[in-house]
Amino acid sequence: MAYREVSCVEINEVIRRWQLGPSQRQIARGTGLSRPTVRRYLAAAVELGLSADGPEPDESQLARLAALSLAGPRRTDAPSEEQLTPWAEQTQVWLRAERLQITRIHELLGERGCQVSYNSLRRFIQRRGWRRRLVTMRLAESAPGEVAELDFGRLGLVPDPESERRRTVWALIVVLRYSRRCFVWPTTSQKLDAVLEGLEAAWAFFEGVPRHLVLDIFPAAVAGADRLHPRLTRGLPRVRPAARPDRRPDASAPAARQAQG
Repeated sequence: MAYREVSCVEINEVIRRWQLGPSQRQIARGTGLSRPTVRRYLAAAVELGLSADGPEPDESQLARLAALSLAGPRRTDAPSEEQLTPWAEQTQVWLRAERLQITRIHELLGERGCQVSYNSLRRFIQRRGWRRRLVTMRLAESAPGEVAELDFGRLGLVPDPESERRRTVWALIVVLRYSRRCFVWPTTSQKLDAVLEGLEAAWAFFEGVPRHLVLDIFPAAVAGADRLHPRLTRGLPRVRPAARPDRRPDASAPAARQAQG
């Protein structure tokens, strides 16, 4: 799980709920923190003299509790830094001027006697903020109702009342390329059934079905990723939309008026 600091407001809320009587599991569910985090702060609160039936914490006690999350991730020594520093200028040329992948740079360094791991090289490049200059490619214009694009975005963790655990919620996003109309469908799964349910809801929202659907790379749709010849899963190509195929979003009269606005 990614590291993040816990604010004084969150810590105060943990203490407040603790003094009202709920269990640690209920406190974690209500605050969105993990149970180990709640347990750690309650143990530290007891060491500071706080109790479940005592007074509220003062500012100094909250400050000392908040300091528990200020240390951040531990920094480790990087012995590979000394090995890679003499190659810094050459690495930058390979990465930016020659536009080589980090995998290839790792191979070239190994051939020249600089034996470091791939992850060490990747972190070395990240610490210096070197990034390859991205080339923006403009997509070709498409006719109304011709192309829709599908992608997923992570919304975050939401408590599940049945399992009493937090589940990841995804946003299935469908955008019409011509009008840029957007449809968002929250889902807790990226499996084929969940994707098809979201697509059917999108076609109902757009009041039509586009001729082409540009997919993001996710396991339910793409079994083998490739820039030119991706291999789709067995279930997806056989799907037939339930909406009317002769009516396309952006192309029909009422949908086109909404899309061009």
